[in-house]
Amino acid sequence: MGCICATARSPSAAVTDKDLLDSSKSILQLLPHHPPSSSSSSKKEGSFTRTTSSASITIVANGYPVARRPSTSSDRNSTKPVVVVGAPTRNPTRRVTAIPVAQPAQQQPARVISNKTELPAAEWPSWLASVAGEAIKGWVPRCAESFEKLDKIGQGTYSSVYKARDLETGKIVAMKKVRFVNMDPESVRFMAREILILRKLDHPNVMKLEGLVTSRLSGSLYLVFEYMEHDLAGLAATPGIKFSEPQIKCYMQQLFRGLEHCHRRGILHRDIKGSNLLINNEGVLKIGDFGLANFYRGDGDLQLTSRVVTLWYRAPELLLGATEYGPAIDLWSAGCILTELFAGKPIMPGRTEVEQMHKIFKLCGSPSEDYWRRATLPLATSFKPSHPYKPVLAETFNHFPSSALMLINKLLAIEPEKRGSAASTLRSEVIDRY
Repeated sequence: MGCICATARSPSAAVTDKDLLDSSKSILQLLPHHPPSSSSSSKKEGSFTRTTSSASITIVANGYPVARRPSTSSDRNSTKPVVVVGAPTRNPTRRVTAIPVAQPAQQQPARVISNKTELPAAEWPSWLASVAGEAIKGWVPRCAESFEKLDKIGQGTYSSVYKARDLETGKIVAMKKVRFVNMDPESVRFMAREILILRKLDHPNVMKLEGLVTSRLSGSLYLVFEYMEHDLAGLAATPGIKFSEPQIKCYMQQLFRGLEHCHRRGILHRDIKGSNLLINNEGVLKIGDFGLANFYRGDGDLQLTSRVVTLWYRAPELLLGATEYGPAIDLWSAGCILTELFAGKPIMPGRTEVEQMHKIFKLCGSPSEDYWRRATLPLATSFKPSHPYKPVLAETFNHFPSSALMLINKLLAIEPEKRGSAASTLRSEVIDRY
């Protein structure tokens, strides 16, 4: 499994995004088992394929058993260690990579660190610096040749992901390459927002951006991350793996800790799903892929698009066209993940927005008449059912642990204000009991 991307659920599940104005061009979607993505983006995203393995073992991490399976094809099949041939070349005029430093870099002559020549921050290419100056401020460049690509672990129309080795430290990393067509400023601006968001986050359960590599000539950008061997969706789809209650508890606690950190920093992820929850061989879960993430203030002054979140995990208020929303949309997605882990399959796999809304009403119930009278959402009239639906979560999942069902009922509440917060969920006794 790769660290930035993941396998998907079904060959028919790829959906394009054609009008999303505030999404990132860097979103990676993999086939063949992904649920349908948000149905509107400025560019059609590429699909990815990767080889998976049914082999699995059990290890213990953080006191809980954790499912594990082989990583990339090269990891599984290779009987020899990777051999680094020769030293990295030094041609800093071609590419540079950036690492964070405590103080913003000042324009200065090149300097030598660890026997490698580094360039001043002024060497950022103009197409990046002119649009994403704030995002790269304070980062010091480093030679791109200090990374050795080991394996391509994801491929799409506009993005690729590589497993690579940092030749200075020996650390295995993931390099997410994003290509910009004609250095389109709007595309660069979307990527700059993702970089800004990642730099504001610092938590054990959130993926950390470790550096940038930029090509002056090709108009592409690499985001360098720590390498994670698996993702939750890929593990769940592996034959022979069924998560135990302690495993689910372990993963959900880590997810809510990561979400609490994001929300406390004023950031909405807006695409929580299994393939964006990355897991290493020690059982540590980290939230990844912040391509759709955005800042929020909670004062109602910031209008956001409703065309976010992969369809199967999209909250009802988004389907109804809400442009003022908050952390509750991420909590709805987390509730879908929790239910899916216990059920062993996606619980509301809609093919269209209309079908998705209908599945939500049938399982979670429809809003009260008072809600419809107060609703000012653009699509409220279009989606209002001809007759009310009662929630059937308890009957449908009566084999779930009672405490887990209590939390699911809260997270999948139709009205967002009833879902609570990530912080309150972590403080509740429910998450400690199930």
